Amino acid sequence: MSALATESAAAVWRRRVENHHAQSRAVMDESALSGDFWRSLAPSFRADPRRTDDEALNAISELAADCRSLLDVGGGAGRFAVALALGGVAATVVDPSDAMLEQLREAAADAGADNVTAVRAEWEGAKVEPADAVLCSHVVYGVADIAPFIRKLTAHARRRVIMLSFVDSPQASVSPLWRPVHGERRVNLPALPQLMNVLWEMDVYPSVRMLTPTAPHTFESVEAAVDEFARRLFVGEDADARARLETAAPRFLERTSDGDLRMVGAKAARQGAIWWDVED
Repeated sequence: MSALATESAAAVWRRRVENHHAQSRAVMDESALSGDFWRSLAPSFRADPRRTDDEALNAISELAADCRSLLDVGGGAGRFAVALALGGVAATVVDPSDAMLEQLREAAADAGADNVTAVRAEWEGAKVEPADAVLCSHVVYGVADIAPFIRKLTAHARRRVIMLSFVDSPQASVSPLWRPVHGERRVNLPALPQLMNVLWEMDVYPSVRMLTPTAPHTFESVEAAVDEFARRLFVGEDADARARLETAAPRFLERTSDGDLRMVGAKAARQGAIWWDVED
């Protein structure tokens, strides 16, 4: 039997995360390796806290319906926390990004939600009180030491842990371009299938609700697609990598029936809401 066959689910998870991060660091500019990675992206993570057409928010609201307090781990700009706070839930958002928490404070103030607390910390080192529900939405893909991370989620939940995860990790859709741009096959981060394996290995048997798939991302032009790919592939100021991307990108794009462009063979994005109750 091979060594790979005897690896635990957590070890398989760690290997994929570490290999993925090593590839990213090898091609990232020094400016991207330092400072707050989320500075330029943070505003895009805000959402109308009074929206009613967000299936993920509606699922979380239902799952946390009997909870009066919430820990949102990696909750960023408060896409979910501020909305839940308007419903009377005392929400604490734990996030390591100053830029994200600035957006959170602005969003809470704009909404008049005075029951939102921001805690700047990595979850692994955060010192916070337990809450009725612990939410962790689209965070764990890049967490190498996954089992202690999950154990801490459970330890801080009085009633329920709720997680959201895509079936394929968020950057997986552009991974076919990694080889023509950077010269090797991209190692994708783990996602929902691997998360389930880890949970089962930990004797955690969650419920899962699959949400409605969302259409693949489209682009108005090749130039717009290249700009987006460059950001996701960490091309930065590398002129040679940019040239390789501009040469390769048209081969990976196809027209939709509406005339826009999308990745060849692009699939709808699927995500699941996962939850388990904490025993008294």
